[in-house]
Amino acid sequence: MIKKIVITSLSLLIFITTSVAYACEFKIGQFGDPKEKIKIDPPPVFFSDEFGGHTIVIPTEEICRDEVNLLGTVVMNLYIDNKLSQIRLERGNMNDRNLMDFAMKKYGSFRLPQEIDKMNWRGTHRWESDSEYIVYVASNIQNGFIEIIEITSKLYSNGVAKYYEKFAKRLE
Repeated sequence: MIKKIVITSLSLLIFITTSVAYACEFKIGQFGDPKEKIKIDPPPVFFSDEFGGHTIVIPTEEICRDEVNLLGTVVMNLYIDNKLSQIRLERGNMNDRNLMDFAMKKYGSFRLPQEIDKMNWRGTHRWESDSEYIVYVASNIQNGFIEIIEITSKLYSNGVAKYYEKFAKRLE
């Protein structure tokens, strides 16, 4: 009987440890919340732009202190009309695919081509939940590589699209 209890306890401990391995809760607010609701110490950096957006940049070290696999990742909350509309996680020039692993664990795995090593794969994958669009991007950038997870609220997705249209017109 004691042996069964020990085995059950160890199994439960392994399960809990595995399930919280990627327990970083980078969403420090709800979609639609105003930026004034963000209360972390030290206060985050805000950037306003000419397209009506306000971005808050937060290193994951500030909100996911125990998640060593995401060290070097930046969380960027985009506010449009003072409503949280999109969350981006960006991880550049790291010699791993920790953001890919995080995305697969949190949103569901996807198949990579067998002939391409995970470290060399470039592309995108999309997930959809009841309330969000989630996109993972692995791409080359000048002098390196970047991984991005972009979470957009379905409720605010039209506003986000219009925001990026203004941004794209400016680049033309």
